[in-house]
Amino acid sequence: MPKEHSNFRIFYQSDFFLFAEKPSGIPVHATKDSKRENFSDLLQKQLNLPFLRTVNRLDLDTSGLVFFCKDPEKNKEADQILRTSVKIYLCVASGIIPEDRFTETCYLKDGNKRVKKVFSGGDKAVTEFVVLKRNSKENYSVLLAKLHTGRRHQIRFHLSEKGFPIVGDQVYGFSDKSLLGEKNKNTKPHLREFPKAERSLLHALGVSFFEREGVEEKILCPPPQDFRKFLEGISIDPSLFSEFSLK
Repeated sequence: MPKEHSNFRIFYQSDFFLFAEKPSGIPVHATKDSKRENFSDLLQKQLNLPFLRTVNRLDLDTSGLVFFCKDPEKNKEADQILRTSVKIYLCVASGIIPEDRFTETCYLKDGNKRVKKVFSGGDKAVTEFVVLKRNSKENYSVLLAKLHTGRRHQIRFHLSEKGFPIVGDQVYGFSDKSLLGEKNKNTKPHLREFPKAERSLLHALGVSFFEREGVEEKILCPPPQDFRKFLEGISIDPSLFSEFSLK
């Protein structure tokens, strides 16, 4: 049975804009199935708004902050806010990532259900990562990811390409669970167990932006329950913004 969704949490709201928390398992927009619920329509109904435009989008499995514009005359301003904002995500990756900080860059081209790396004709994708925790016993790493570009699936693709796919990712994860380490030269290719999850453990955690000149807003959306067992020893608070430059 599909999950029932109601009473979405609003983390920021002004006269023209808002940030709300999307649960995992619900599409941001309407799909080809006209009977399928979507986050944007349900939120607009919940808030009884005559207009609500989704400024950014998240994958079906991804939870966290989604940016909306409430006034059609403010669409350009909303797009500018999105372009200049700092967007950070929380993710749980399979395996032990050796670097404390790293940046992944490539060119991506959209496909049907996934993206692929190309050497011409694609869009540049840049993601900066900071490792917050490593658990060698259970074989996972917890990271923050900062988007420098906004390509489809870019965080998921970058971690998979590096050899550490997001836990629960059915598209970019390992097709055979015994393969963990074989894509990664820093890990011996022996059989290893790694965590399981019902969905891809990726969460849109925080946004920092300037809506009004000289006034910075920092919004933090705590991760849902399925992240909790991975976050022991990690404080989810505004200090996480300081892990990255806010430029």
